Amino acid sequence: LLLIAHPDDEIMFWTPTIKYLLSKKIELKILCLSNGNYNGLGDLREIEFDNVSRELNLFKNLILNVPELQDDITKKWDSSKVAEIIDDFIRKNSDIKTIITFDGNGVTKHPNHISCFDGLMFYLNKFKDKCKSKNIQVFTLESFNFIFQYTWIIPMIKCFFSKYGFMSNTFFTSYRLMRLYATQFNLLRKFHTILSSYSYFNIFNKIEY
Repeated sequence: LLLIAHPDDEIMFWTPTIKYLLSKKIELKILCLSNGNYNGLGDLREIEFDNVSRELNLFKNLILNVPELQDDITKKWDSSKVAEIIDDFIRKNSDIKTIITFDGNGVTKHPNHISCFDGLMFYLNKFKDKCKSKNIQVFTLESFNFIFQYTWIIPMIKCFFSKYGFMSNTFFTSYRLMRLYATQFNLLRKFHTILSSYSYFNIFNKIEY
């Protein structure tokens, strides 16, 4: 399970991981906690999310639009609500054995990204015994500071030596998929897709609970 906050997070930050998992034929599900309606484009972004899911041949993804979890650059979400949604999704998808999401810095320090981490930690604390009995593993994406996000050498070295690291040797996959998010694919995101280390390297830390 990949837990994200907004449609396009999965491509902006997790393309190397998605590419690796699909190459190994590992089943992946994406749970997107909002439809990204900050600028009133939520309906279109839902369609874009579905188009990207189809392009990746992922058919068990879910995008939400609930009042408590609206795209907002200034607000964190309620951790108990996020945990409730995670629990419901996992009960309906009992084959999930691994969960990945943002770390406590949320890559960009976006409060909604951080809420994914906080909500997952709340879920693990509340349902610890159940998670342990199912042997669910949890990994968080390591946040790089701004300099390391756009200079690849340190992330590349860390990824090479990391036990939980994925590399992608081309940004074309990220760029091609981001183009499907037409409402978001402005000049800034074009540069981000080409230059960001997250288009090439993902490093994860395992959460022990």
